[in-house]
Amino acid sequence: MKNKQIIWLTSLMAIFCTTLIISACNKKFDEPDVFPDPNIPVTMTLKELKALLPTAGRVVAITADKVVSGIIVADDRSGNFYKSISIQDATGGISVRLDGNNLFNNYPVGRRIYIKIKGLCVGEYGGLVQLGAIDNTITTTLVQEGLPQNLFDRYIIKGSYGNVLTPKVFTSVAQLLTGLQDTVQSTLIRMDNFEFSASDTSKTYADPTLSASAVNFTIRNCTGSSITLRTSSYSTFSGVKVAKGNGSITAIYTYFNGTKQLLIRDTSDVQFTGARCGQGPTTLMNIADVRALYTASPVAIPAARRITGIVISDRGNLNTVAQNLIIQQGNGLAGIVVRCDAAHALELGDSVDVNISGSTLDLFSGTLQVSTIQTGFITKISSGKTITPRVATAAQINTNINAWESTLVNMVNVTISGGTGGTWAGSTNLTDASGTLVAFTRSGTSGAVFQLNPYPTGNVSFVQGYLGRFNTTNQLSLRTLADVGTSTGGGGGGTGISLGSTSPFLLNFNTIGSGLPLGVTVFTGATSTLFGTAGTYTSAVGLWAATGSGFKNFASATGLTATADQIAQDASTNRALGIRQTGTVGFDPGSSFVFQIANTTGKTNVQLQFLLQSLDNTIGRTATWTVDYALGDNPTAFTPATATGTLTTTGTFTNNTINVNFGGALDNKAQKVWIRVSTFSATTGSGSRPSTAIDDFRVSWN
Repeated sequence: MKNKQIIWLTSLMAIFCTTLIISACNKKFDEPDVFPDPNIPVTMTLKELKALLPTAGRVVAITADKVVSGIIVADDRSGNFYKSISIQDATGGISVRLDGNNLFNNYPVGRRIYIKIKGLCVGEYGGLVQLGAIDNTITTTLVQEGLPQNLFDRYIIKGSYGNVLTPKVFTSVAQLLTGLQDTVQSTLIRMDNFEFSASDTSKTYADPTLSASAVNFTIRNCTGSSITLRTSSYSTFSGVKVAKGNGSITAIYTYFNGTKQLLIRDTSDVQFTGARCGQGPTTLMNIADVRALYTASPVAIPAARRITGIVISDRGNLNTVAQNLIIQQGNGLAGIVVRCDAAHALELGDSVDVNISGSTLDLFSGTLQVSTIQTGFITKISSGKTITPRVATAAQINTNINAWESTLVNMVNVTISGGTGGTWAGSTNLTDASGTLVAFTRSGTSGAVFQLNPYPTGNVSFVQGYLGRFNTTNQLSLRTLADVGTSTGGGGGGTGISLGSTSPFLLNFNTIGSGLPLGVTVFTGATSTLFGTAGTYTSAVGLWAATGSGFKNFASATGLTATADQIAQDASTNRALGIRQTGTVGFDPGSSFVFQIANTTGKTNVQLQFLLQSLDNTIGRTATWTVDYALGDNPTAFTPATATGTLTTTGTFTNNTINVNFGGALDNKAQKVWIRVSTFSATTGSGSRPSTAIDDFRVSWN
């Protein structure tokens, strides 16, 4: 009997040992060790810890023998957090700097840790409070660094694993505060009904080529509330396409130098799977049919309706109310005012899709508008589009105002009068052979940026803009001064470029996001004897490789390389005036940059230097450029100038310096001086036509 008991016990122990071995073999390699929560009293909350740093710009050493504890809500597993973790307790959260890699092996999301903080310090980075070590190599001041890896176990005690924190839900970005002691910073939050902008849905979360270390996206909800989502290009998901729908995002809330930011742990934090703002099944309506719905009182627009069009208003020059968007469906087609619920971010030339379901057609001071549209219901499709203005007389405009309201028109051979002191401010009169039309320019502190610019005198070649009404008065509104010519046969605005008294005069185009500089205009269909037709300039930042024709605000080649992506181009403050040529009539040949100089009185040996840039870096056709000049108010002929340097642009990325010697022809002229850079011959070769830009237009003299 005794032997049987021994055999039975031996078998039982064998089974037990086998079970242990199997369990050990089944344990995942990267699964953290399980620790019970130690019997350590927590003597300070995270809110109290952060309170040790009363103001920004300081580092405070911790001398009290205290212990804090929190659950890890962010680690470095995906690479979107670098040498840091975020911990959270019932009172708030804090970022903990740890000078090590693969921290998630020991400090994964869901683990509770205890930190003995005596000998450490609290500081801040861009307004975000951090716990870290004191840099003992610097003795002159107190500097924070990451806690060295060999000291982790001295200060950090691991606790239980698998703790789950439910993120706090916020319905508005305004609820997220930016104060140093804010309890929400570095904690896990959730925001619902957010989405990436339509133009970003083809992008990846970051830049896997690492040309940019991180990428910022603006995500917004359907009411226009927005926040920055920042992701590291070193993250494991940098090359993953962003989510295209609408939904919830779970993230760590952070703050950096005035910017509220969200940081995700991985892409599973982004659950954008629902229908986007203003989307769902809709029926496309022509703008003309929408306008026809209006009778004599506010009219409700039927459900599930949308319109499309091209933006013909320019928000940058402030001659349009920030909440108003004027769109036109196409050349010669109808347009309408879209009244938004907040200031929009759409630019002249943007192509948009607008969900107008549930909105109202009404009159505001006589002009028909769709109101009120949430900015989230407007989807930007593309940029750089153009509408050709309808050429019309004052009499034709006044007769057809009902059909032509909120569309572009171009009046030619007009005189301008009225206004405030010869400037555009307020109402001026545009008079041609058929009658008069009012041009209205917003004035005052919130008025148009060009309101105090003088309008040209004499017979003006053209004035263009979009039509509207103020009660019973028909009126035209300019977008930029590029909408105005000077005397017949010429271009430019006001009195032209003033060279000043100090040589050289430099025009660098860095402010063309607000419109073209005074005296600078663009034309299509230019010939050796004619200016051609006034071109439409788009002030919104343009992408070198974008194939839509038009005059654009490009990033200058100076300081960038051929591989600069859209983020780098959009962020560049060094701008250049450019053109993307296409087969559209007047662009190839006929593209022209025109510079009107008021005079060169007292100046001799006038010389010109500028940069001619080829930007899109895709081998294609070659464009040949010429430089010529003319004198007087109404030049009918231009003289070729002697220019040195490569005057061709192709698909090869180049930045050529062009020097022009006028041989004394422009010296001491008490009249207008015109300089043009133009293409008078068709491009050669095959493939795409180039994107060309001019920068650093420099005039020198003795």
